[in-house]
Amino acid sequence: MIDRRKVYYYRVTGEPKYTGLAMDCQMHQRDREDWKELWFFDTIRPHMFEGEIVRETEDGFVFRSDETIPGEWVFKELTIEDYRRWVHKYIGAGEIVAERIHTTADLHEWYRKKYGFPFE
Repeated sequence: MIDRRKVYYYRVTGEPKYTGLAMDCQMHQRDREDWKELWFFDTIRPHMFEGEIVRETEDGFVFRSDETIPGEWVFKELTIEDYRRWVHKYIGAGEIVAERIHTTADLHEWYRKKYGFPFE
């Protein structure tokens, strides 16, 4: 199940390892039952993509879109270990954050506070 409090990193079909970060992930359904969107924020702006979650994984979920960027998008929970090992290299000031944050929970909280997601 998607957890809105978690930070995920994701990759879209065709990308080797990393496309970006996703925060406040949630599925929305509009007037038509067959029309669903994944909503999330990165560190810059909100995103909305039509599609559906095709499966949950041990540490995230897989979203499939046939629209703007077709294919399967793999979302994995961002852990402090992955952040320190390689994700920080893709993030502005990521090395500083990697040095100062010590747990996955603290990392997720830091991103929620930094980018304005103080929800419960």
